[in-house]
Amino acid sequence: MSDGAIKVIEPGLMLTIQDLGRVGYQDIGVPVSGALDRYALILGNRMVGNEDHAAGLEVTYSGAELECLDSLEIVITGADLSVQLDGEDVERYALLHVEQGQVLTFNQPKAGVRAYICIAGGVKSPVYLESQSTYERGGFGKRLESGEVIHVASQSNGIAQYKASIEDIPTYTKEVTLRVIESPYADKFTAPSIDYFYQAEYVMKKGDRMGCVLEAGEQLKHLDGADIVSNVTTFGTIQVPSSGQPMILLADRQTTGGYATLGTVITVDHYKLAQLPPGGLVRFKKVTLKEAESILSDWRK
Repeated sequence: MSDGAIKVIEPGLMLTIQDLGRVGYQDIGVPVSGALDRYALILGNRMVGNEDHAAGLEVTYSGAELECLDSLEIVITGADLSVQLDGEDVERYALLHVEQGQVLTFNQPKAGVRAYICIAGGVKSPVYLESQSTYERGGFGKRLESGEVIHVASQSNGIAQYKASIEDIPTYTKEVTLRVIESPYADKFTAPSIDYFYQAEYVMKKGDRMGCVLEAGEQLKHLDGADIVSNVTTFGTIQVPSSGQPMILLADRQTTGGYATLGTVITVDHYKLAQLPPGGLVRFKKVTLKEAESILSDWRK
């Protein structure tokens, strides 16, 4: 049986190949990168019988149009981008058989902003430092363009397919509460500013795969300037530069940063950030490290 393939007719706002990232290279300045909504990618891979870390396609917002050059088994997870196959609505989180010549289109976002196409057998693409994830700033691949062909493996890897239940499917909203583990640098801020941070409602002004910028009515005040000795960052690190408005770092973040930090968004809430549109509203809730570990343990069951 020959390999299957998908042709990019239109990439939309941004179409990239992503897996779970290149772990273990931050000490030499290489970000982890990978899927912004790791949960959606993992669930989709399990549904088509792939390993969790298999690469899929990350579709951002609307406008993507893909032609199937061969018959394929796929699952679409993540955001509801009004997906259609040959003009007919497609159900997310359901195994979908597509025939040669059929066209997938991603239209107006209804909930969330990033969808994932997981293909049985995974995606073939160059491997950089043990990962297929696209990280344009580092020269590890690039976003897909019109006319490009994505090759996939057509043979099953023998892993049983997983059927998603209603409980597996997350709800994406434009208002989120993000749970935060407080940073050891929180003492760099005034006490009223810390109180305000956990009481205010922030607006997501803009964002990309590197991070997102939030804004509220008051500026957070530092006790002795915004700069600190450069320190390690991670997905969910909340930095506060001299503007007094917080930034949350995401998958393509730098590996270290020199701004004072207030905390880190817990792993279980990362998908909320990945799927929050500009204009979305954010509130923060402080949790302890022990509470975060318990939440993560329950989530993984």
